[in-house]
Amino acid sequence: MKKIIKNILCLFIILCPILDMISFIFRNAFATNFSPSTFLRPFIPTIIIVYLFFKQDKKFKIYTIIIGLTYLGYAIMHLLVFKNVITRSSYSGIMHEAQYLVNYSYMILNLAIYIIVFKDDQEIEKLQKSVLISSAIYIVSILIAIVTKTSSSTYIEGMGYKGWFESGNSLGSILILSLFIIMKYIKDKKYRRIAIPVVLLEGMFLTMLLGTRVGLLGFIVVMIVYVIIEIVTTLIQKEKLNKKVIIGGISVIATIILVIITIGSTTVQRRKHLQDIEKNIVDISNNEESHVTGSILEIKEKIDNNSLEKGYMSEAQKKSILDLYHIANKWDIKNNDYRMQQLIYHIALVKNQHNLIYFLLGNGYMANFYELVLEMEIPAFLFNFGILGFVLYFVPFASIFVYGIYVMIKNRNKIDAEYLMYLTGMGFTFALSFFAGYTFFNSSNMMIIIILNTLLINKINSIKKEERGV
Repeated sequence: MKKIIKNILCLFIILCPILDMISFIFRNAFATNFSPSTFLRPFIPTIIIVYLFFKQDKKFKIYTIIIGLTYLGYAIMHLLVFKNVITRSSYSGIMHEAQYLVNYSYMILNLAIYIIVFKDDQEIEKLQKSVLISSAIYIVSILIAIVTKTSSSTYIEGMGYKGWFESGNSLGSILILSLFIIMKYIKDKKYRRIAIPVVLLEGMFLTMLLGTRVGLLGFIVVMIVYVIIEIVTTLIQKEKLNKKVIIGGISVIATIILVIITIGSTTVQRRKHLQDIEKNIVDISNNEESHVTGSILEIKEKIDNNSLEKGYMSEAQKKSILDLYHIANKWDIKNNDYRMQQLIYHIALVKNQHNLIYFLLGNGYMANFYELVLEMEIPAFLFNFGILGFVLYFVPFASIFVYGIYVMIKNRNKIDAEYLMYLTGMGFTFALSFFAGYTFFNSSNMMIIIILNTLLINKINSIKKEERGV
């Protein structure tokens, strides 16, 4: 039965791009947020956790119940707080807020399931191959969409291609993080016929067609990291350097840079477009280019004139808008730098609310004006979901990462390229979550993050077994 469960979990990874496409088609063709994917995604993990609950010992059952009640209790308390902080300017209501809690709890559930089921290294190869197949489905479907001219645009201005997928940033994150897993197959004689075309096609798409900085910079970073890791691990293990891999990696990086310089990139076009529209927003108080968005500038002016609708914002929110305005002017923030404006606002909001309950349980992710909903996930875990939310949703991943670094330092002579790629991939995940956002929240992206963590833990367990002479 355990083998069947492993196969089902591997199939779940392979199905992720298909489920993503189904969601996109339903949302765009039928104008609905509900699709078969909505019900299929939680079905497999729920069935498996129920099976594991009844098959494991009493200790496992007690731990499962305690952990489950902890997450449920936090969710209820957070939503009660959310009801108190919501205003007329809030981006969405309690159901949307609950969706985030469900998604992040679902993420922790899947993390536990994959770690438990794949705790030994006998069949871990299946998990890695699943990511390779999933990546192939993603890139092939995207190319088909582009060729058939049915691809959606990454941005509302019509720039970039993202195939039959909802979010360009999330798609870029999925493909980038998957590379940290599938790059090992570049040297595999059996699977490199699949891996090399997948990596090259993904590289072309991410750097030239997607149009996001995550895609362009992310792919180049992964290639550089891969080359460095191959060199470092070869020197540590005193093995012969694989010159073909090193030359190939450097050639890919050089080719990408050359193509971007000569032919161009959608990402570069997007950056130029944003620079062009920066000057469109003028602050009438000083007749200079605004350092906040037009909508925020309008709210600030209404606050100054005392003409903001009653109940539209709390006093703490209004004060935070003013703080944002003054800090953005002082630091010369670009008016289209939404993430920096959001971060400044939320730091000010926590200070202005000065509420211990909000600090512990969060002040509500969806409780703010739509342009100020914090896209940076790690700060959002801390500010919007509070210290408890940060511990429950982010600390498990941070703990595995820190422990991975400790094991790496302690066993530096036993660490191979795969270990370093998984560890670096997790570090890159945190960077994406902080700077790009919606990394842990996206259902398919979270699965790749979970696989990275599972593979790293598997590697750590292998090293421990070796130390014990097992």
